Amino acid sequence: MSEIESRMADALQAEEEGEYRRAARLYDQLGKDIQARHGRFDPRALDAFEGVARSIRKSTA
Repeated sequence: MSEIESRMADALQAEEEGEYRRAARLYDQLGKDIQARHGRFDPRALDAFEGVARSIRKSTA
């Protein structure tokens, strides 16, 4: 498992455990790190930022 996959799994686990703020922070940092290392338009960054949005939405439900 790559570092990105591992970090995405950690964020997803936090989300599934109801730790939405932690999940949003993990997704956000991952997205920024992906952009810094692999370019601004790497699709994995978009996946991470979608995770941020999903976690925020779940936290308000």
